[in-house]
Amino acid sequence: MKKFAPPLLSIVLLLSLCVVPSSAASLSGFEKKLDYKEGQFVDVPASSTWAANVRTVYEFGIMTGKTASKFQPADNVTVGQAIIMACRLHNTYYANEATFGDTGIRPYVEYALKQGIISKEYGNYSSPVSRAAFAMILGASLPNAVLPAINDVKDGAIPDVEKGANYYDAVYLLYRAGVLTGSDAKGTFGPFSHITRGAAAAIVSRMVDESLRKTITLDTPYFTAVPMKRLANLKSIQKGASDTELTQAYNAALEIIVPYAGMSREEQLYGIVSELRQLAEDGMEYSTTAAHYNDPYGYFVLGVASCAGCARATGLCLNILGISYEHVNEDQWGHQWCRVNVDGTYWICDAYGLYCGPEPAPYEHPYL
Repeated sequence: MKKFAPPLLSIVLLLSLCVVPSSAASLSGFEKKLDYKEGQFVDVPASSTWAANVRTVYEFGIMTGKTASKFQPADNVTVGQAIIMACRLHNTYYANEATFGDTGIRPYVEYALKQGIISKEYGNYSSPVSRAAFAMILGASLPNAVLPAINDVKDGAIPDVEKGANYYDAVYLLYRAGVLTGSDAKGTFGPFSHITRGAAAAIVSRMVDESLRKTITLDTPYFTAVPMKRLANLKSIQKGASDTELTQAYNAALEIIVPYAGMSREEQLYGIVSELRQLAEDGMEYSTTAAHYNDPYGYFVLGVASCAGCARATGLCLNILGISYEHVNEDQWGHQWCRVNVDGTYWICDAYGLYCGPEPAPYEHPYL
């Protein structure tokens, strides 16, 4: 079986080496309010990836530490915290002189609703904010005029931001302005992933200080993933997973399949089966009784599966690439796998059964 080395993609915001000249006049309302002392946060040493960004957002009064001595850059940003950052940006730029007091999130939410930063109430302001929501909230905090395009980012060039998505315009605005750069050379955004405080500091610092913005070029539409809710085999793939659990599985599958998006159909199938087989060999627990043993959440997140779970995990990868398949022996007490039509020849994709290739005869597995 042909096997491809699995590049490990992480959905984090990378820092480019390129910067753009400052034109601070357009952001003259932003002034340093606080003094940042070296070593102020013990978890953000001078050598940290986020050190310069944390200094900037602290000095401008947009973000502070979780405690007096810790910034906690690896913690997730909540919906409420994203709104607070956006309100502080908006209030400072427009010199509204609004006071929010120490009464919790409500004054910020009311300000955000009034100023059009958000269009509706969120159900849980303490839940982690997705990158998509963060981009929408922060993108609405400043006028487009102070976020001019410095980057050539063609429509459709960000591989996992679908045309028509409600966050599409905000993400492309921030990419073109040099505020967002993506997690890899292809510009992967990771809209359904959470965002850390360190990554948020990088974004906000670039919004208030134009000299920190990054130059990138994404001029070739590369790959548009099929959105989770439009997967051809969605009902089967989801099985017993909740929407939140399926989202986690979808994100894990997306990391696996992106490197194979531009390859031939045969290479894609070999690559998916190879990657999923490696997961199985890296400590996967075989079970037909554990929770989620038969869905992609069990396979990708919990590390537990049966051949049914492996088939649905494989199917998720295939569907994200826009490849249709048949789940052979679905919901039967027997071995299960994915059957794919490759230019008129049916292939078996079966990581658990150690086979990827043309079927010897219709629905016949060469090893089972």
